[in-house]
Amino acid sequence: PMALSPLHTPLKGSRANARASSGGVDSRILTALFLGVAAGALASTVTEWARPAPSPAIGNFGTQAAGCPECPKCDGPEPIEASSGHPPGKLSKYAQLRDSEHASDGASSSRALSVGGVTNDRLMPGEWWTPKTAPAATGAEKGDETLKAILEEIALDGEVLAAVSNKALINENGDYGMLRTWLDGVQRSKVKNYLVICLDETVAGTMKKLGVPYWHRERKALADGDETNHGISAQKFHILREFLVLGYSVLLSDVDIVTLDNPFDHLYRDSDVEGLSDGYDERTAYGWNDGIDDPKMGWARYAQTMRVFAMNSGLFYLKPSDRTLRFMDGITARLERAKEWDQAVYNEEMFFPSHGDHVNPGVTTRVMEIDVFMNSKTLFVVARHDKKRMRNLKPAMVHVNYHPDKWERMKAIWAYFVDGKKKALDSFPDGSCKNAPDCR
Repeated sequence: PMALSPLHTPLKGSRANARASSGGVDSRILTALFLGVAAGALASTVTEWARPAPSPAIGNFGTQAAGCPECPKCDGPEPIEASSGHPPGKLSKYAQLRDSEHASDGASSSRALSVGGVTNDRLMPGEWWTPKTAPAATGAEKGDETLKAILEEIALDGEVLAAVSNKALINENGDYGMLRTWLDGVQRSKVKNYLVICLDETVAGTMKKLGVPYWHRERKALADGDETNHGISAQKFHILREFLVLGYSVLLSDVDIVTLDNPFDHLYRDSDVEGLSDGYDERTAYGWNDGIDDPKMGWARYAQTMRVFAMNSGLFYLKPSDRTLRFMDGITARLERAKEWDQAVYNEEMFFPSHGDHVNPGVTTRVMEIDVFMNSKTLFVVARHDKKRMRNLKPAMVHVNYHPDKWERMKAIWAYFVDGKKKALDSFPDGSCKNAPDCR
């Protein structure tokens, strides 16, 4: 059981004892309490009377109608079109479902009403750019002309799915490797607005041969110049900046991901960053309070902390804004200076508050639904041992991030969810080996 905080500890000492021995509460205290409550009620009434009527431009955040400020179920004014390029009429099926679920409980839900990019300036600082309002369009920055031409051709509603790859992840014929499995999933899910960011001429030639949209971008000189997973992953942030400058939202996907349904049908689009969590259940993914006991502090021995598992830097959706641009620049600057794990830097830049010389970029964050965008620990360690959960499980994307035998598990995930082979996952251990942690 959780220990009581100091605020919940019974009073001790002379004041408490005096109060207990007084034989009752002084009538003057009761009178003062009554007058205080009455004054507060009067102030609240006056404030409500003096408050201006809701603006007709309140947009889709407003559940109130003009002349009906206290009625959450009234029909409000027509929603404004947000600067994100995602008007209410283009909400994903998933977002529309969530919107109806939250609206049906009779309560105003800023989460449901902001899905799809419809926002309210009072709650969301700044704006999201579009290809017409982004720095490249206004002349503030030049932008990459080759990428601009590609995005103008393939992007839908200002959005694109992108993966970063080198030649190690697919053979030259394009019929073997993790990138091949990634492409199979994306194409089967009927995602049209996707491309592969090619870090060398070999993989660019393979994509051209396959007729896959691609952008050839040579590697940037970073502190981690290795051809390892971490070395390749570190390249993505300065590349994604180019999409943001042009005003496009981008869903970044590592190649060790199996796509089973169009991911754009499952995004909320109400935050600057919407990403996969490394958490394996609701508590670890969405956060929890964690108490600390320091006995030497005496009365103040108990302190409260907040914890949440790291956001995964291999699957996240970015909306273009000055905030996300600062976010990408901050990550790239650190990776240029030192050989750090890109996912650690990604989380620190996102969550660490401003302090000293460090300035947080100010991005808003949403964690993706853990059964829709799954990591491999959620699937292999938790979900697959729950038969009822597996019967109803329909993930859009599964990221094999917790296990080194990535491609083998990707193929097994495909066999289970696509081919219907219900024993396809059974042969794999929960962890990286059956005798973990002794995996010699």
